[in-house]
Amino acid sequence: MSTAPPSPALFDDARGTNPRTSLGRDDSGAVMVIGVFMAMLVTGFLYYIVGIGNTLVYRERLQDAADAIAFSGAVVHARGMNLIAMINIVLLLLMTIYLAMRLVERAVFGLVIACGTLLILVCGEAVPALESADQILVRLVEAYSRGVLQPALQLGHSAQEVIKNTFPGIAQGRVLTSTLSGTYSPPADSGLLLPVVPYRTLPVEPMPLESNPRGLCIRAGRNIGDALTFPLSFLSFLSPFRSLISGWIGRIIGTSLCPPDRPSWRNYDMDYGSGDCTDGMPGQDCEYVQLRGVAIASRTPFSNNVRGVNVATLGRGVGGDAFGAFEALTHIGLAQAEYYYDGEEDRDEWAFHMYWRARFRRVRLGSAVSSIPGLSAATSVIDRIIVH
Repeated sequence: MSTAPPSPALFDDARGTNPRTSLGRDDSGAVMVIGVFMAMLVTGFLYYIVGIGNTLVYRERLQDAADAIAFSGAVVHARGMNLIAMINIVLLLLMTIYLAMRLVERAVFGLVIACGTLLILVCGEAVPALESADQILVRLVEAYSRGVLQPALQLGHSAQEVIKNTFPGIAQGRVLTSTLSGTYSPPADSGLLLPVVPYRTLPVEPMPLESNPRGLCIRAGRNIGDALTFPLSFLSFLSPFRSLISGWIGRIIGTSLCPPDRPSWRNYDMDYGSGDCTDGMPGQDCEYVQLRGVAIASRTPFSNNVRGVNVATLGRGVGGDAFGAFEALTHIGLAQAEYYYDGEEDRDEWAFHMYWRARFRRVRLGSAVSSIPGLSAATSVIDRIIVH
């Protein structure tokens, strides 16, 4: 058996059908290179999609925080106005009782004078009894004034002054202590009500007791006038004049029988400002009852998405500016609410009925940013962009 090595010619014949290709013309593995780049592109797209989805969810939750801030602030302001109205109702009732007692005392005193001068023959022995009744009424009126009315007026004035000045601050405190204490944190790390400066108190002011038609005395006098003129409502020909007669009687009683006015006894009534604003009426947007809630997020969950995009694009950050601009919108949530009067009475009665409510309003920046340098010209544009 031959052990000679195989002839090289055999291998030459086998290789002859597949000649070696030059390196420059070899295209094997090209699909893998394209696949790697496509995978990186798809990874970048996935990070974009996840980032935008997270942005939307995060943004909605931050907006919920802003809504809660604005509405809770408006609710606190409305409660403050209702408390002022409740105190006014109590003070008006006490003043009405006082003027009624004074009116009865004056009527008895007038009867004593009449009997003592002109009707001595008619009154006869009733004069001493009337004089005794008049003295008793004088003491009762004085005791009621010193023991009930005056302390109530002073206490009511002080309570309303505290409510006027502190309830806006209480609203800010409620934002920090309740709204942002876990329910909306994260994403909201802090929040506030606008405006912060200048400090805006409730829209009420103290009224003199009797020198103003909206003072307690004339209002109480009108209550007595309504009671005295009630029988006129059954007379059709005098019924249209009942309101006029009642107002006339009320003014006379309120100005002649009212206790001396003191600043520490004055109740608080609506402050109309310039008088051009009809705050509280449906559809109105007067500024001094508008509250804007701002929720602020110091951190966002999108840094991983940004890093993922950078990795997928080999550090080029393709589209990063657009992504960053969109992500920046998630740091602030803005909402607007107002407190308003929900009754049908005239404005003179708004501080004597507990019909103050709160509601959302469409966001309008208005004077909230117009005073900031550089933003006044852009206010109208920004208002059109914000649709919440």
